[in-house]
Amino acid sequence: MNREERVTTPETGTSGINRREFLRRYGIASSALTISPFFLSRLEALCQVAAGKTRVFVVRNGDYYQNIVKLWEMLDGPARYFGPDDVVLIKGNAQWPNQGYTHTGCIKAVIDQILAIPGFSGEVIIYDNTTNNGQPGATGFDATPGNRTHNWPDHNWNSLAAEYRARGKPVATKRLVQGPWRNITFPGCSFWNPAEGEGWTRCFFTHNGRNTYFSYPIFESPLSPGRMIDPKNGVWENGGYSGRRVRALFMPTLNNHGWGSEDYAGVTSAIKSFFGATEIHIGDNATWNGYYHLHSASFTQGSAQTAGELVGRYIQTMYAPVLYITCAIWSGWHSRTADAAETKTVLACENPVTLDYVACRDVISRYASWLNPDANNNTRKQILGCLSRGIGTIDPTQFEVITFDFTRPTATRLDIERKFREFKAGRASEQDVKNTIKLYMEGDAP
Repeated sequence: MNREERVTTPETGTSGINRREFLRRYGIASSALTISPFFLSRLEALCQVAAGKTRVFVVRNGDYYQNIVKLWEMLDGPARYFGPDDVVLIKGNAQWPNQGYTHTGCIKAVIDQILAIPGFSGEVIIYDNTTNNGQPGATGFDATPGNRTHNWPDHNWNSLAAEYRARGKPVATKRLVQGPWRNITFPGCSFWNPAEGEGWTRCFFTHNGRNTYFSYPIFESPLSPGRMIDPKNGVWENGGYSGRRVRALFMPTLNNHGWGSEDYAGVTSAIKSFFGATEIHIGDNATWNGYYHLHSASFTQGSAQTAGELVGRYIQTMYAPVLYITCAIWSGWHSRTADAAETKTVLACENPVTLDYVACRDVISRYASWLNPDANNNTRKQILGCLSRGIGTIDPTQFEVITFDFTRPTATRLDIERKFREFKAGRASEQDVKNTIKLYMEGDAP
């Protein structure tokens, strides 16, 4: 049985039970199931308990496209997160070549599903910032074929977006650049006025005794001249905010931040992906007027804990994505650019803490033990730093992992819940529920 299919029950508080035991305790593991009142009450209790947990969704061993399509199915589709006229920002990791930038094929699969939202009339913009502008020809935006090892060979992000536009689809890229500095308040927040063109909203404060600042961009849509994209406040056009929403989806990689061992940060994935949502290209060690940006504030201290704390604060005070999808088709266990394992995995969660914990524990630490988040290492400190700000959970009684594996396809607890809801609504039969439970039980191989 897969590790992810072990659960904790509210009745016993005991983890490590398998599928059959899980079902038996709810009185639904008989080979001669009947939809009795007892059965219904116990199954409804199961669904209610599960609904209160943080969930990480994992899909394995399909190709990049199959994995993403199945992941969206498990998430109840992109329409759960995005409206038909939203501007959707896909924040990838662009800085490094090969597996160091977010898998372009995964981004394509995500975009295809978003564009398929009925009546979609919004925009999709792939964006990121890179330290010191990155190395030409080696970023996600412009990676040449020689820099696409362990990635999708067909396209980089720019050429992918261009292909969509050639077919009349509203997809573009936006490489963030530093904006002008004016109207600054120390300490406090200086809010950028979109009427002045592109720029950055910035907040200045002290964190652990160090002057630090956050920023987020306000930029013109590459698709609609005059339309300004504000990740926090929505779309600005025709002299004001229109009420049209901007929704961010973060799509990080899963790599060792060091080189053959753990460095100050540990893993680079969902939490650390926020570094590229801010101004960072003025240098790893840079300050402006004595204030450190998000990257330099943690880098100069060599502190993964600080990195996590600052990201948690950023989520709470600047803007927050609605969803995170980790693209671990290849995982750079050695580094971001060399020696990767083909893990064929994608994961999704609505917070970066639980997502990074599960991705490190169940995916990359199998190849890089130094990234195991259950050890006392920098990966764990980064996660705990973000957790300390009230983001996510790593308590096994408060989250569960729902997994689909293409090499051994079976039903999940999610499928049981859905089929049960359909039964109660009159859209499924008693036999449909029984068949789903039977398929779920058959997944518990000896």
